[in-house]
Amino acid sequence: MRRSIAFVSVSLALALAACGQGGDTHAGGPSASDPGPTCALVANPTSLFGDDFAAAEYRAEDGMSGNCEFASADGARGGDVLIYTTASLGNVTLDAQLAEARTKWDSQTETELGTIEDLGDQSIIATDLPGYQTHIAFVKNGALVLIAARSGDDEITGEALARAMAQSVSGALPAAQ
Repeated sequence: MRRSIAFVSVSLALALAACGQGGDTHAGGPSASDPGPTCALVANPTSLFGDDFAAAEYRAEDGMSGNCEFASADGARGGDVLIYTTASLGNVTLDAQLAEARTKWDSQTETELGTIEDLGDQSIIATDLPGYQTHIAFVKNGALVLIAARSGDDEITGEALARAMAQSVSGALPAAQ
């Protein structure tokens, strides 16, 4: 499945480049019997991406513990969820990975980075990124979550889509172990 959304961070770009190396596409979204753990963090993806959306969960590479890509059937909406944990990052800390994302996102938008209340620790939202993307990052329950979303659909903005995905993932993250 070709990437519909490209992250601007060099490390994220490398991680997403690995997405073409495997994974399953589930027509209509993650199946109820085997949604994949990262895709399953987005509750009711049909409400965000439409009835005939596609989702693909890819094997974890490049420091990720999970990676899921969503796309609407018409390609107008797309979103990615990347999860990093201290175990998956090895010698890199969650703070360092988050700082790298913050630096890259800040350099690629003229809009000031913001925060989102009640999402998790150290939340960041970057809007007006190339490709009309919105990126959100936060730390919660021992995981760094990176969300990217875009929308060419008049019914929902990329920012609203990213915020809805982030709220869903934040609420579904298992407790740190």
